[in-house]
Amino acid sequence: MAVLEDLTTVRVRTEGTTAYLTLERGERNMLDAGMARELTTALRTLDDDETAGAIVLTGAGDTFCGGADGPHIRATGTARPFADAVVELFETFPALRTPVVAAVNGDALAGGFGLVCSADIVIAVDTAKLGTIEATLGTWPAVAQSPALRRVPAKAAITNILTGEPFTAQRAEQLGIIDEAVPADQLQDRVAYYAGAVQRSGTAGRLGRPLMYASFDQDYGQALRSGAEGFIQLFGPQ
Repeated sequence: MAVLEDLTTVRVRTEGTTAYLTLERGERNMLDAGMARELTTALRTLDDDETAGAIVLTGAGDTFCGGADGPHIRATGTARPFADAVVELFETFPALRTPVVAAVNGDALAGGFGLVCSADIVIAVDTAKLGTIEATLGTWPAVAQSPALRRVPAKAAITNILTGEPFTAQRAEQLGIIDEAVPADQLQDRVAYYAGAVQRSGTAGRLGRPLMYASFDQDYGQALRSGAEGFIQLFGPQ
């Protein structure tokens, strides 16, 4: 599997055909421009490696990701580089050919919630809080709202964005934002199960995943025609 070097805020390890990316920046794994760029690099590098069958995204310690490191971004004058890096990061997810499983080991807030909403399958500890919180801080989830609005049912998303009150893991499961809310001692096993399950389609999944995400933004006929071209690639003459 691909070797990733010179990463300081994203730790990479592999178990068989599954690659694990661990966010590792301070106590709450807060995002800055550098971390966003490193995560994008790691995702793309692993996606180019056909021996990587699944990517698991998690956080160090007891927090998944607390969102943007606003004080650091203001102090360093890096609002523009950060915004550009986060946009590139969120744009990367639907284009990946490799399935992404989020192992939400703790709170996933603000931009961290955006990462959750960008993953294919999400397993969270049952004590986690998930959602945007920017409204409670007197600001707005200007970027994170986009992945959230594509994953969270509209009414629930609007309430969360306007109030900044996150969901419990149980409520997130009820709404279909996450797949399972589990006790912490079951997280690893459930994530390992799904990391294996998403590899069942083999190389066909590498063609199909981008088609699936592209269809969300296509009209019905266009989605059918794109799917037909994919079908021909899968079942046509070799």
